[in-house]
Amino acid sequence: MTDETWDKLEAFARKELGKPVFGRLTVTPTSRLEEDLGLTGVDAIEFIDKWAETFGVQAQGFPYDRYFGPDGLDVVSSVLGIFSKRFRQSTLVPLTLGMLADAMRFGRWDTELLEAQASQRGA
Repeated sequence: MTDETWDKLEAFARKELGKPVFGRLTVTPTSRLEEDLGLTGVDAIEFIDKWAETFGVQAQGFPYDRYFGPDGLDVVSSVLGIFSKRFRQSTLVPLTLGMLADAMRFGRWDTELLEAQASQRGA
């Protein structure tokens, strides 16, 4: 049995992410947007905004900084973070394509619910 929601999301992700220079782009429900697919900073925000608009997902207040780091390496904050907790970047929560597919099925982004479901699946 095919999952139409997943098929649409996979096609969207492949189109938006483009073809990698080397190898093949692996896109699965457990693919993490930042860690596996390399989406960070502004690119990640644009991806999520376009995803929500394309699939009619209510994503007002989406917690971008919970899932994505800044575009580049902030050397000053990294060095200061060695000496002070105040400058340390908080640990990011992995955001998977499976979570986006679930949100498409619900029609809205619900951080608590989607993270709980992902945790139960072991993603």
